[in-house]
Amino acid sequence: MIDEQTVVSRKQSASDLQSRLKTRKLLGVGELAKDNGDIYRSKISQLLGINESFYVRLPRGLLYWNSLNTLYFYLIGFLSLVTPSLSFRLDFGVDIKTDESAFVIRIYGACLLSFGILLRSILLQRENRTEIATLLLVTALLQALQLSACLLCGHRYLFPCMLRIIAIVGNLVYHNFVDGQGGVYRQVLRVIEDYSILTSSCETRDTSVEKKASATLKPMKNE
Repeated sequence: MIDEQTVVSRKQSASDLQSRLKTRKLLGVGELAKDNGDIYRSKISQLLGINESFYVRLPRGLLYWNSLNTLYFYLIGFLSLVTPSLSFRLDFGVDIKTDESAFVIRIYGACLLSFGILLRSILLQRENRTEIATLLLVTALLQALQLSACLLCGHRYLFPCMLRIIAIVGNLVYHNFVDGQGGVYRQVLRVIEDYSILTSSCETRDTSVEKKASATLKPMKNE
């Protein structure tokens, strides 16, 4: 027969094991990283608003680079609202000559200033690496579109073009560091796969419609 003392000791060890597991869960010890690269946030860190593992995993110099991006949007946006000619010459190297152009540049400055405020607010309230990677990718896309517009219109000035090339390369490099697992690339591939599924379903639908039409035409021919 099993001794009662051994039974009590086993119950105590089981309760101690459960308490240790609960303590580890509460403190967030020994948790693995999620699919997006973030480490599990413990209950204490959620209550205190602290996530030390998240800040450690960010690449070096990202804060300064995001500050430069925000400074560009603030500076060019404010100058476009106040002095359109100066801001357009600094940003694109082109002089404006009409009042209509100044009006368009002021609208452009308002858009840049609003985008800078949105960028700064999202960076201050960041929760995971995917949001920061998306912001870097969107900023690189904006600079690439501006560079393409300058090249298509024939405004191939050295300083504005080189500034945008540096901004595109920097944003893409930091995007690659932040989104190391390729979350954005997986989303693009998922969209492509969904599109292929939609095209295949449309093709099957067309073939089914053709079969129904041929089935209805056969009795008419027999009559």
